[in-house]
Amino acid sequence: MGNRVCDVLGIEKPVIQGPMAWISTAPLVAAVSNAGGLGVLGVGFAPDEFLISQVEETKKLTNKPFGINTIMIPENLDRLTGHINNLKPPVVYADTLLGLDVDLCKKYFSQWHEAGCKIIVKASDIADALNAEEGGADIVIVKGWEGGGHTTVEATTVLVPQAADKLSIPVVASGGIADGRGMAAAIALGAEGIEMGTVFMASKETTVHPNVKRSVIEAGDMSTVITGYSTGEPCRQFNALSDEMEKIEAENTKVAAAEILRTVAESSLKRAMAEGDMEQGAVMAGQIAPLIKEEKAVIDIIDDTIAGAKACFAEITKFEF
Repeated sequence: MGNRVCDVLGIEKPVIQGPMAWISTAPLVAAVSNAGGLGVLGVGFAPDEFLISQVEETKKLTNKPFGINTIMIPENLDRLTGHINNLKPPVVYADTLLGLDVDLCKKYFSQWHEAGCKIIVKASDIADALNAEEGGADIVIVKGWEGGGHTTVEATTVLVPQAADKLSIPVVASGGIADGRGMAAAIALGAEGIEMGTVFMASKETTVHPNVKRSVIEAGDMSTVITGYSTGEPCRQFNALSDEMEKIEAENTKVAAAEILRTVAESSLKRAMAEGDMEQGAVMAGQIAPLIKEEKAVIDIIDDTIAGAKACFAEITKFEF
């Protein structure tokens, strides 16, 4: 049997690297694509110069498909669409918080398709997944609350089978996946591929501060926290600033708190990723971090995950039900 995720994206292995600010730059993205998966640049809010240079650098490092992420915020999409029309990345990866507008999807997805791009949408609930399909997405990723960065309140194990039952386009599972066991579980739930993020933070090709990689490898099962629930934009991370963020939520309106927290998150991300400041910086990582025990090459992360999934299914055939 073929794999629809691979067929749609033109890749060899149904593994997508999640876009991460200050992490998903050209070296990592090209390494993932060269290893047979889909690398995705985390440039949704990046300045124009950085976005353009990262796409150009990635094209120098790989001739395989890769993606750039966009944020489905209306005021951001015209600017990004101009770059998409000029740069023509093979894949556009649309990040969304809760509340994806179908008409917004139709307006921009049609333009991105005309530019020759395939479109992936990451959704955090089933309503958004359905809207993404109606809006013209080629693939939908459903991300559970176990994942790092912006998240929701439903688990991956809950979202994936619902999406698989309701969507006709391929479903990819995200959140709480870092090895073959997670991939096997995702496939058993109905996914046709997986997205991983946190595990790639500790890859040899990721050009972040060594302190960040160390924080992932040394993480325990309660190392992540979620902030921003009251704003409607919860975010999972390693974060020494969680008390400060909770204070911001308590002392401001929902709208004001969301705006302040975005500013704090942007500055604290840079402090951690680029400068290695783990006291005043934040690292958006998932609950799966405790399973990541060593720095590995990207190709080994991907191939070990696929081999592990195959081993799980082989083992399952030995069980009697």
